[in-house]
Amino acid sequence: MITLQELQSVTPSVFNTQKAQKLSDKYTVVPTIDVVNQFMQAGWEVASAKQVGQGVYGKHSVRLRNSELPKVGDSLLEAIITNSHDGRTKLQVGAGLYRLVCSNGLVVPVQELVNINQRHMNIQMDEVNQITEKFIQISPIIERSVNRMMDVKMDTEKKIDFATKALGIRWKNTEDISTLTLETIINPLRDGDVESNLWTTFNVVQEKLIRGGFVKQQGRNVRTVKPITSLNMDTMINQKLWELAETFI
Repeated sequence: MITLQELQSVTPSVFNTQKAQKLSDKYTVVPTIDVVNQFMQAGWEVASAKQVGQGVYGKHSVRLRNSELPKVGDSLLEAIITNSHDGRTKLQVGAGLYRLVCSNGLVVPVQELVNINQRHMNIQMDEVNQITEKFIQISPIIERSVNRMMDVKMDTEKKIDFATKALGIRWKNTEDISTLTLETIINPLRDGDVESNLWTTFNVVQEKLIRGGFVKQQGRNVRTVKPITSLNMDTMINQKLWELAETFI
């Protein structure tokens, strides 16, 4: 968990109370820190945060956990607050999973949780309590999805198939991807991911696609993949990977 002082150091845009100058007077600023404080009063704690760029208006996200919520398999349920002050992003509260074995931050797709979106209208305390209750209600649903993935056995052929389709989520052109690249993507980085089931395969591939660091060989082109830094791309890849994993059940 991180303190508010640490949060301000990492994501100053969370504490901003002013809109970008280009925006009209009709635009209503909802300081993200006000929403975070409401969650903290309801028993949530800030787990992590990040923002795009160094400014005070850009997109940012804050992930929070509540100790009263049950674990989901080998993961902790998280609330993800996303916002910006440049008019490009709605205030949004979604669901995520933090996998303990590898510190992966997953994002659960919208169809798994009806996200609460506000066009920059503030969230009140009773709404935060409703969100907390909603998380309690949907945690068994998410857990069932995780358990179903754990029950699906994955041989090497199925893992390669999953990795091939997963690459298509991050890159449009996936022709001539080498077998070595695919084998590298499905190769676990730690002992906690050696089980050959869909859940561990999903997480191994997700970590590689988000964090990069592996060598991608495509035809004559060979390069080391860089990590994803865009919040939009991070969320998109996470959600699409979850949806892809569901098709293997």
